[in-house]
Amino acid sequence: MKLIVGLGNPGTRYVRTRHNIGRRLVETLAKRAGAKWELKKSLRCRVAEVEQDDLTFLLVLPELFMNESGEAVRALVEHYKIDFKSDLLVIVDDVALSSGRLRLRSSGQDGGHKGLRSIEAQLASQDYARLRMGIAPSRATGQTLEKYVLSVFRPDEEKELPAIFDRAMESCLLWVTVPIERAMDRTNALYY
Repeated sequence: MKLIVGLGNPGTRYVRTRHNIGRRLVETLAKRAGAKWELKKSLRCRVAEVEQDDLTFLLVLPELFMNESGEAVRALVEHYKIDFKSDLLVIVDDVALSSGRLRLRSSGQDGGHKGLRSIEAQLASQDYARLRMGIAPSRATGQTLEKYVLSVFRPDEEKELPAIFDRAMESCLLWVTVPIERAMDRTNALYY
């Protein structure tokens, strides 16, 4: 069983913020697949099962704040008895990547991202796949980093999100269906 986890903060206050782009992507993927969400209270997350081309995988939204995401991810890994090194993909925002750019990696450092830091602490490993979605500002904002990532997308940026989500969803489906190296080559070469 493969798990695709979209990180973000729960609650209506954060729905459209830049920090929630990973969560929004997973919600969009579930909607396109016609998958239904189920609250798993004991795992502190919502889960949607997707069946596509003889494959079944789970979409996951932790119901914890970003910096506590690792608790839900660890519970999922243990509950579904998966090998996180091959069967876990975490989707996050990345303020170091230009807006719209995607970067898929099979492992890596947290890069200062508190959600990834929480997962690494809970799994005691950096060896799990992550898809970083760029949210870097195209111009100076005058905001602190925290205020910037918790701000909503401007209307012109919001209009670009469907095309970005299409590319990111393709990357997720590649990760599910082909070896990670092929998925990385395609994602990282085409979507910059």
